[in-house]
Amino acid sequence: MFEISDDYLAAGPLLDTALSAVEGIRHVQHVNDLAEIDKPAHTPCLFYVYYGDQLAETAHAGANVQLKQTWLVILAERKGSKSAGQNLAATIRAVAGKMTGPAGPWQRVNTPIKPRYTSGFGFYPLAFTCQMRFKGAL
Repeated sequence: MFEISDDYLAAGPLLDTALSAVEGIRHVQHVNDLAEIDKPAHTPCLFYVYYGDQLAETAHAGANVQLKQTWLVILAERKGSKSAGQNLAATIRAVAGKMTGPAGPWQRVNTPIKPRYTSGFGFYPLAFTCQMRFKGAL
């Protein structure tokens, strides 16, 4: 199980590794806010953002915690693209059930947001969790 040491968001770069392997994707980028993905320069592209965590039962007065972090992955495609479905399938295949370094396996979960469409783009969200351990002060 992946253990968080100094960086609580250390799973992000590991997720980036898996997303960067998706064939046909031109750009992968971490964002801090979904509003940052309004007009992507290069499509198809994948954005990922930390969405939160879910705590399991704790031990040692909460000093040792097992948790699941949820990360959203958003595929951005130009309007009229015929490859969105294929790129979604390739992204799921690249992440779901995979280990990325010490993290994983990544599990696909229900996406908490719906697809969004603007005048020029379609944004297709996926969500993945990764189980981790965090040790606090004892």
